[in-house]
Amino acid sequence: MEAVQKEIRFHGLNNHQEIIDRIIQELKLEDYAFDIRLILIEAITNAYYHGNHSDCTKPITIRYLLSGEQLNLQVEDSGEGGAALVFPDSISTDELLGEGGRGLYLIRCYSDSVEMIHNTMYISKCVCPS
Repeated sequence: MEAVQKEIRFHGLNNHQEIIDRIIQELKLEDYAFDIRLILIEAITNAYYHGNHSDCTKPITIRYLLSGEQLNLQVEDSGEGGAALVFPDSISTDELLGEGGRGLYLIRCYSDSVEMIHNTMYISKCVCPS
């Protein structure tokens, strides 16, 4: 069976956790639920606050594809893009325990690769049995 990329578009942050849970269930990735939830919550939050400037009328789009043991995610906001995002290799204890500023670090830690191109975050994660 050929893998098919799916897409979900929504506005604001009201039901994003239910959307994430639905993706995990649909792909039967419950064993990786913690990692996938963390990655997507941080990416969606970043898209909403920084890309869409907290504007509930602007959509956020999640595209996802599971091909074999490779999960590919895209989180697209409605922003202009352009500003280069840095996914840090490490952060200070203050940043880790602070109110904000750790999301990009966490995404990098829990994914195999991540990059931002224009207004879309591209994330891949191996969902390989240990």
